Amino acid sequence: MTTSAHDLATLGAAPIDVWRISLAVGAAHLADYWAILSPSERECTERLRAADQRRRRLAAQGALRWVLARYLDVSPKALRFAHGDHGKPRLADTAPDQGLVFNLTHSGDEALLAVGRDLALGIDLELRRPLGRLDAMAERCLAPCELLYWRALPRAERLPAFFDSWTAKEAFAKATGRGLSLGLTRCVLAPCPEPRLASIPEQHGAAGEWGLWRLDLGAQFSATLCARTQAAQIRMVRFAPRPPPLHPSGDPFP
Repeated sequence: MTTSAHDLATLGAAPIDVWRISLAVGAAHLADYWAILSPSERECTERLRAADQRRRRLAAQGALRWVLARYLDVSPKALRFAHGDHGKPRLADTAPDQGLVFNLTHSGDEALLAVGRDLALGIDLELRRPLGRLDAMAERCLAPCELLYWRALPRAERLPAFFDSWTAKEAFAKATGRGLSLGLTRCVLAPCPEPRLASIPEQHGAAGEWGLWRLDLGAQFSATLCARTQAAQIRMVRFAPRPPPLHPSGDPFP
């Protein structure tokens, strides 16, 4: 499935596309991605010590450029980015939460990229991996009322429930542009199966202005999308990398 900026502009409800991206790509695609990164993006990638980390960052940043270029009908190499006070990226020459907006997350070899228009947007993905100090992590990340609800769950359900809560809180924190500096215990989730914000810091409006959507990526992952709307149409899109150029020495983006 492919989509376009025209699609985003014409739907009635606020449309949000969520692209699912595999970061397990081969050398040919990595070379293709490397060619479109900015010098600063290359430098950040090279600073990572582990080869898997470098591969995943390169694949995520390359796919981000490819997807956004599809909406804007420009070369992926031509895109320029700006960053908010707490590091949230946006397209250069746009105001925060205006125009084509996006948010990227990755965990393991999977990434999600949310794309919308004219709204605050955040997304988070976490691999449900064993945590040696799960109770201590829960105490640091959950508000007291959330902690009571979490501790009442059967022990086998606590790990996935923790990651579900974490991704919901992190998605909201990313949507505000504050990230973890917001303080995860300051955004409180309602005690119900579907994610819903019960209270948030007052500078970000009323909790009811924000929507949360849990994304089903299978039992291995927790993933949540957050947007400053309750009426979003969510579309899941599988990202297919562009085939590598026939002549690797040539410029694939004339």
